[in-house]
Amino acid sequence: MLQIIKKDGVKGYENILRELCLENDESVSVSEALNGGKADGFGIYKLEPDLITVYKISDNNDLKLADGILRSILFLAASRGVEKAVFENDAPDIAKKLGLIKSGNILEPISDIFGGCESCKAKAIT
Repeated sequence: MLQIIKKDGVKGYENILRELCLENDESVSVSEALNGGKADGFGIYKLEPDLITVYKISDNNDLKLADGILRSILFLAASRGVEKAVFENDAPDIAKKLGLIKSGNILEPISDIFGGCESCKAKAIT
């Protein structure tokens, strides 16, 4: 069963963090997509009080996996009251493929991507 879990620390991702020039940033986090204990993909991000910056999404060329990883990270931010996401490096390309952003590299408000079903229910009732 696939689970997307925030990793405790960044062990195993040191080389990627170095490539992203984030090796000395202690506030960077990693979430992994685990399937049977094996990491199938991951996301690297930094959550601040008013902003989440997504630096990298690795999805093994599986757009559904990328969607799950990215939405999990964005849900974490939204659940903490953060409504602005900035995508860096390759993350804007993935966010555009998923339809989360149309241009640029900013998504605001984040909660809009989780509210789609509310409008569907309202239309169904009327």
